[in-house]
Amino acid sequence: MSSSTDKRKSTIETTNFLSGRLAQVDVERIERELKDLWRAIDGAKPEPQSDHTPVMVTEGKDAVFNESTTRPANVMRACTANIILFSEDTDAEVQASQVLDEVAIRHPSRAILAISRRSAEQRLEAWVSARCHMADQKTLKQICSEQITVRYNGEGTRELASVVSPLVIHDLPVVLWWRANRLDKGYLEPFSRLIDMLIVDSLRAADATGFIKEMSSFCAANQRKPLFDLNWGRLIPWRRAIADAFNDAAPPMSLPSLPGISKVTIAYAQEEGDRGSSNIPVQPLLLLSWLQARLQWESKSAKFAGGRFSAQFANGKKSITASIEPFTSDKLSGGSVSSVIIEAETPCDGKMIAERMIAEQRAGSPCIYVLNDSDCGTNGSEGGASSAENFVELTEARLMDFAMESLPDDAVFRQTLECTVKLVDAAK
Repeated sequence: MSSSTDKRKSTIETTNFLSGRLAQVDVERIERELKDLWRAIDGAKPEPQSDHTPVMVTEGKDAVFNESTTRPANVMRACTANIILFSEDTDAEVQASQVLDEVAIRHPSRAILAISRRSAEQRLEAWVSARCHMADQKTLKQICSEQITVRYNGEGTRELASVVSPLVIHDLPVVLWWRANRLDKGYLEPFSRLIDMLIVDSLRAADATGFIKEMSSFCAANQRKPLFDLNWGRLIPWRRAIADAFNDAAPPMSLPSLPGISKVTIAYAQEEGDRGSSNIPVQPLLLLSWLQARLQWESKSAKFAGGRFSAQFANGKKSITASIEPFTSDKLSGGSVSSVIIEAETPCDGKMIAERMIAEQRAGSPCIYVLNDSDCGTNGSEGGASSAENFVELTEARLMDFAMESLPDDAVFRQTLECTVKLVDAAK
């Protein structure tokens, strides 16, 4: 092959690589082929610009090329972490890649999409591509990171993990995003030694009880490796709204109301076809367990039947009744919290009054509305006072931002998870 043909072929390969197109590579030569592609790009870069404008990552999708030449535009390679995304979804090559692309805008990383497909016949395939986003429109600077896709057909994940392991960039944190509907210790174990943090999503759980227990087991066995549940992240606005309601001696509730709580009712969105589901709704259960952990309630009993979860707690000599009930809705995501009602007996003007706080998400509204419908004003305020907490339904990529930026070792979550395990065990 002539040198001009070699050069043209190299230009086509680098152009395809930077544009995000998947390029199939030899599994045994993934790292070498990636180095060759980046080396070719470095050799093709135009002269650096004279200005020293700071590079700011902004949203964009595909790489932009200099139309006047065959060379790529000014490319800056960046990598702040390793993200391994494990998936068993049939559309993982498309859907999971799109999510990783969005994550790469704010967190340029070596992204490894590890796809597992159950099959009697073993087969391994691999592709590489770049994820580039415009950083500066004036100079056409781009920030690029890489994605490696490894697909394994077979049984278990040991073979898949053995391919992924040498691809991890050392001295950078390794995050495993377990984007699967089951959390199986046998499947997870081959990856465990590689990682610094595990990210899961209990909203996807096919078996809620099993998923919750596996999360708890991981936390117990890996004290120094944080676990972040995206479903726990979705509860941030609800936890903030409830906590703020008791923040000071003013409606909608007050600190003196806390010891007097007698009843909690949490409603969650249920799709039409899910009536009578045997799967415990994890998100509202986590919210109830958070209340129990924060207020140090003692669990007495629990029951789950027909999509409804009920529990009895004790706070000293006071009994608390709690229930999680389905609410049919085509406006809210299935399994998500739609409202929280907390009832309490609160001292007011020398007597005990019944007080009720209602927090609800209204379809189409960007807020969680919190109101108190008691007849007693506090600090001169009128009953029926209300407030609102901004509510933005967080995407997977936005929740990943939170996890990646904080790398949280969340003691509150671990305590909540312990309470959740006890509740699902009691509900057998």
